[in-house]
Amino acid sequence: MYRFFVAVIRVLIRILWGIEVEGVDNIPHGSGAIVAGNHTTWFDPVAIAVAIPRPVHFMGKAELFKVPILGWLFSRVHVFPVRRGLADRQAIRTAQERVTQGHLVGMFPEGTRNKEGDDLLPLQGGAALISIKTGAPVIPVVVPRVRLARLRTPIQVRIGEPIDLGGPKRASKSDITTGNAAISAQFRSLLGRNN
Repeated sequence: MYRFFVAVIRVLIRILWGIEVEGVDNIPHGSGAIVAGNHTTWFDPVAIAVAIPRPVHFMGKAELFKVPILGWLFSRVHVFPVRRGLADRQAIRTAQERVTQGHLVGMFPEGTRNKEGDDLLPLQGGAALISIKTGAPVIPVVVPRVRLARLRTPIQVRIGEPIDLGGPKRASKSDITTGNAAISAQFRSLLGRNN
């Protein structure tokens, strides 16, 4: 169902806005990775799913799974729940398992939507932690703020080069801090911000 759903959305996006994708060659072909995105609107995971030619198993906030239609849909398009603001060990284990099985796991390290969008929110440690523990790279992806009301304005998705955080190994707080800094730097570079 994932491929069908994404194909339908891709057609709608091309008709209504258009889409421009940079760096698709940075997505590994058959191995696991963490797709780490910035997060300014609810549409970001949709844009990333359409831009990346492989299925992405997104973490989604647990509250959304309580909405009957969304819960049903998410279970069929590889989304799994995460309890935000907590050290959700089950979500981390699920993410690690899927990465180890060779899947792409989609995460938004800012932890919630950055509604101001002027700068990145402080990054949570989940993406760096999973990368370090599994040895899988982090693929930074940015979607500059999407304005769906502006029809025929292409949605942009920029995919950066894989970030190797040095795993697999146990992750120390220092390792995670260093990993977050590397991810944040790539986000800023892809967004065209130097500060």
